[in-house]
Amino acid sequence: MLNQILKEKRKELKLTQQQVADSLNVTRQTLSSWEVGKSFPDIPTLIKISNFYQISIDYMLRGDVDLMKKVEKDANELEKYQKITEILKMIVYGLLIVTFFYGAGYAIGKGWGHFMP
Repeated sequence: MLNQILKEKRKELKLTQQQVADSLNVTRQTLSSWEVGKSFPDIPTLIKISNFYQISIDYMLRGDVDLMKKVEKDANELEKYQKITEILKMIVYGLLIVTFFYGAGYAIGKGWGHFMP
């Protein structure tokens, strides 16, 4: 399981929790929580851990059902976030277009005003 791998790798390299936590930009308490299996790192942090310990993500995740559920949940949340971002972009672009045409219409209307008695 991931918690055992993290603890064993840290001890193998003779590092303290604080040293590893500093390298991964997390708190020592967060690292401790991962090592005892109370919580799991998110996907970007898993990549950092993989690079730091020079072990594959596949090796870290294989067989850890709870962590695989967390990874799947994170992936679903990321997908939802991306969809929401696309919708917000469309709304903003639509508002910009409406604003442009409103402004252009107003400017044209003011311009025609000079030709009317």
